[in-house]
Order: sequence, then structure tokens, then C-alpha cells
Amino acid sequence: MHCAEGLKTDYCRPVHALDFKAVTDPGTVRTVNQDSVFARGGVFVVADGIGGGDAGEIASGLVVAEFAALADRGIVGCDDVLESLRAAHRQVRALNTAAERGVGTTASGAVRVDVDGVASWLIFNIGDSRVYRTEAAGRTGLVQVTVDHSHVQELVDLGVITAAQAEVHPNRNIVTRAVGSDDHFKPDVWTVPIVLGERLLICSDGLLRETSYAEVTEIIRCTEPAGAAADQLLELSLRSGAKDNVSVIVIDVLEEPGQR
Repeated sequence: MHCAEGLKTDYCRPVHALDFKAVTDPGTVRTVNQDSVFARGGVFVVADGIGGGDAGEIASGLVVAEFAALADRGIVGCDDVLESLRAAHRQVRALNTAAERGVGTTASGAVRVDVDGVASWLIFNIGDSRVYRTEAAGRTGLVQVTVDHSHVQELVDLGVITAAQAEVHPNRNIVTRAVGSDDHFKPDVWTVPIVLGERLLICSDGLLRETSYAEVTEIIRCTEPAGAAADQLLELSLRSGAKDNVSVIVIDVLEEPGQR
């Protein structure tokens, strides 16, 4: 589930109506990968750890462990996802207290849930990892569903800088919310119906550090299948320098549930 130091980890399985792949890499500069990823059974999450030494790696791993347990439960509801986030928050808080140092992690992802009989995504976010969603017909658009909890996003909201300026701002790595950061726990959540033909992208902020939105969008739009798209996004990031850890999950909705 987590990329060992200096190595790349990936896995890919079709589950019911979904085809997907997750990849993570420490990048070209850092020796430790503090990102953790999970993709199984309709549960997808990227966590980007915060903290010196191996603290961030441990924090992000705690998030992934909670969502791995969630995937083992089968049918999942919205409350189950929120409780997994709360449980991860409590564990990282305890780690933070025991270590007496700043420890935290982002957590962004999508979980397949049932909402009044409708197969839906529960998309969640704490921090600045992101979830994007395409339009189903032709994948003509790549829309960011989540909103960054970051210093530069606050500047954008205030009209101080533009979204384009935020992408290259020197303080773009400062997050304003994180799992385990304090007692005030406030994830953002969205519930949207699953749409046949759509593609989701979940990524840590390292993906777009040195790559452009246009390059990422072109790969998402044109590359088949999901596994090839995930690999190409990681390769693009590494070719561009990848000063940060990079994690990517690409998910395709191939057919409606029950059609196989």
C-alpha cells in the first residue's frame, strides 16, 4: 500500500464496474516517500504526509490502513467513510502527541457508496491533495471537485492572486487543514452519482508541481486504459523533475453495476 523508500509501488484490479490503477514514487529529489495510496473495492485514497524524518510516512500510512479496513467491509455508507476519517485523525493526533513534533497528512479520495439506492461517489478532502472528474461523454473536461485547504487557495478566494499564480506561488505547500493537525476536524465532502464512462483522477500535489494542467488533461483525455494513463502521468512528472513525492490514482467507470 505504501511505496518503500526509493522504490515505486503500483497495483491494478478491475472491481465490478471499475478499472483503476494507483502509482506512487518518491520523485527525483527526495529519498523518502511520505505519500501513501490505496485502491481496492471501490475505495480510493491518496494521503500526503507532513512531518520530519519518517513522521509523515507514518501519518499517511495510518490513513491508508483505516481505508483498507473500510474496503474489507463490503457495502459502505457515507457515515462509514466519515468515521474512517475521524479514526485516522485520532490516530495521527495520538502520534503527534507521542512524538512531540508536528505530524499530519492530507487525505483526498473517492469511495463508492449507496445513497438511497443510487450508486454514488463520496468524494472527500482534507489538505491539498486533489480529486478531479471528467465529463463522461468524450472526457472533454477535467474538473477539480475538491478545493485545496491551503494558504494560496485562501489568497485566490480573497482575490489577491489568480489560480494560475497559485500554482507557482512559493508558499503553495502550506496547508491550512490536515488530518491530525489539531482538535478541529473538518473534512469537505461531496456526494455525486457515478456516471458510466467517466474517469476520476486522485493525486497528491506533487503531480502538478512541475507539470502543466494542460499536459495532465491531455493524458487523462486520450490515454487508455486507466493503468496506462496512471503510468504516463507518473512518467510525465518524473521527466519534469518531480521535486516532491508523486501519487496518482486513475479510475474508469466501464459499465453499469450488474451488467457483467
